[in-house]
Amino acid sequence: MENSSAKRLQTMSEPARKLFAIIVREVDHGPLNSKPEGTATPPEILEACGLDVGEFYILLEELKDAGLIRISNSYPFEEIELS
Repeated sequence: MENSSAKRLQTMSEPARKLFAIIVREVDHGPLNSKPEGTATPPEILEACGLDVGEFYILLEELKDAGLIRISNSYPFEEIELS
């Protein structure tokens, strides 16, 4: 992770940092084979993180606002990429 991303991540809440770590793992090793390379999807992330849907989307916005992730497509077909 480049230095500016690391600095932004340090300013995030602990739950957001944990979610980011799960997103990074799912981008590289998530169970969905049909997804585009370099992306993760909400279902696989939610399965791995144990958050409820509402909390997940709040933390996802926090990561997006910090510029750590990009979200393409709209619900329920979002694809999450690392920035």
